[in-house]
Amino acid sequence: MVSKNEILALAFGALLMLITFGDDYLSNSIGNLDVIFGLQFWKALDVFYVVATIIVFLLYGYAKGNGLKFNYKATLIFISFLAVLMVITVDDIVQVLSIDLDLPQRFWATIMWIYPLYSGIAFIFFGKEQEKNKVLK
Repeated sequence: MVSKNEILALAFGALLMLITFGDDYLSNSIGNLDVIFGLQFWKALDVFYVVATIIVFLLYGYAKGNGLKFNYKATLIFISFLAVLMVITVDDIVQVLSIDLDLPQRFWATIMWIYPLYSGIAFIFFGKEQEKNKVLK
């Protein structure tokens, strides 16, 4: 039988890939999953992917710990995850703020490796920290 934690981990992994390859940062043939349901939905999907990723991240911690408790480590992990998420979505953020920002391909090539690796590690450690807090209750 599949547990809630496994389903949340699978959902988080899928969302990591959707965000990582959501835009065609490097070339027209790599990415652009924002238009998976058509061009008219790309703005909504940009928001949905980010919000869903944060929700699944927190739900995983909630499920691992039978509730959320934010001690120093858990808070640091969550804030660092949000920071890395913000960096990979910086192109969408500046577009909403009407700021002209053109980042080099080296930036995108680097962040496309950092974001999924760091977020996956943070996801696991956040769950472990919540699990540890459950034991300490």
